[in-house]
Amino acid sequence: GTQKNPVLKTITENSGIDIKAEKGTPVKAILDGVVTTITYIRGFGNTIIIDHGSGFYTVYTHVENVHIYEKQYISTGTIIATVGESGTLSGSILHFEIWKNKIKLNPENWLAKRT
Repeated sequence: GTQKNPVLKTITENSGIDIKAEKGTPVKAILDGVVTTITYIRGFGNTIIIDHGSGFYTVYTHVENVHIYEKQYISTGTIIATVGESGTLSGSILHFEIWKNKIKLNPENWLAKRT
């Protein structure tokens, strides 16, 4: 949904989910894939994009301590980074998105809930 960034004073559409976690919590890949991008994006901070094939990508932002490299094949559950504060979100948060080609999907439809 629509969110106001308190640091940049901008209003943006949040096309992913923001997951609060303690700083340093491991961030794991949700599926096998190839790391296509590791970069810093203003507002999002350190960003990792993984290509899972068939046009599906996952995007992990606001991370620190990246443990992988571009063009690396990774398996489901591989620790790719830790939750951090590299972007402009308030506090220790993982921002997560799923894309199908250029269409951003609702990640809540793809993630299993813990019971």
